[in-house]
Amino acid sequence: MAHAIPRPQTEGTSPELTTEQKEGDDCDVLHDRIVCADESSLLFCNQNKWVAFSNCTLGTVCKDGSCVFPESDSNGADLPVEEESASANKSDVDVAETGVATDVASSAPVDTAVPEASAEPVVTDAEATAEATEATEAETDDTGGDSSGDSSGSTSGDFGITCDKFKEAVTKASSAIGQSYPTPSDKQCTSFLAGMPKGDIASAREAAMFLANILWESDGLQAKEEYDCQDLPDWCAQNYKTPEDAPGKTYWGRGYIQLTWHYNYEAASEGLFGDDRLVESPDQVATDEDLAWGVSFWFWKENVHGDAGVQEGNFGSSINKINGALECNGGTAQDKAKKRYEMYKAILPIFAPGELPKETGCYN
Repeated sequence: MAHAIPRPQTEGTSPELTTEQKEGDDCDVLHDRIVCADESSLLFCNQNKWVAFSNCTLGTVCKDGSCVFPESDSNGADLPVEEESASANKSDVDVAETGVATDVASSAPVDTAVPEASAEPVVTDAEATAEATEATEAETDDTGGDSSGDSSGSTSGDFGITCDKFKEAVTKASSAIGQSYPTPSDKQCTSFLAGMPKGDIASAREAAMFLANILWESDGLQAKEEYDCQDLPDWCAQNYKTPEDAPGKTYWGRGYIQLTWHYNYEAASEGLFGDDRLVESPDQVATDEDLAWGVSFWFWKENVHGDAGVQEGNFGSSINKINGALECNGGTAQDKAKKRYEMYKAILPIFAPGELPKETGCYN
């Protein structure tokens, strides 16, 4: 399962940094849930043993099972901190044995004002994306492909990537890291192809970079919502809570990129639609296929696409922009970054024959 990183809570005084438990110690699943392992990481009680859960975000420390700010400003408000969104990936963990995984991805805050309510009628996501999907299918017909959705023909702007290639890429990427991801659906493929312009994807190589990272973040396109928050919604609701939240709404990881926190939902909604529909109805990011891809492409455009290393073809640079604190530059999860790269090496020759993969930009 993927796990949410507790939202740093406001503290008036500096918390004491104490170690409560250590990995492998006994616990009681009926009463224990999450504790501090040390001043920067947490443990999760699973099968009556404490197992690794997640690391605290930069600028926070662990206290009483939560990551908190060690100090606050004169008004008692949280100091700024770059948050990390939870990954849904569990590919490197024997889930049958432990039931938990600890991969996380960082989400850089986007400074956007809360948009004013639109005077125009709110268009549903299905209506907002119908034109793009219909255009993709129409272009496929023009190129001689099968318009049923299981298309082997390419469309303009997709760099020759077809649904056949997309499905082959997922299968081979899965095998590259010893997994057995299910074959993607036709809808997953058409939404991927139609969504690429939202991410400013500039080449087949960049599309391969994007897909490799998304496969890792989403457990092979199986998770459009954090596993742990499906099992523990009340816990996630409490730990993702912020003063800005819409009444009754919680902004835990959703979509293939696992979009988290109110400010990211707000920015994605403004960027994709020019309104606050995702703030008012965050659940649709997990239930609507086009939106699950849409917020992922939006995140890529805002946080990854413009990086010089990414545009030079350095796959490691894309990892660094997504989860560099943990997987790159001396981080504790470089093994996960290497698995991302193995998937990229499997996808690249399918999407961009003749291109040579470049590992640079993360741990080397």
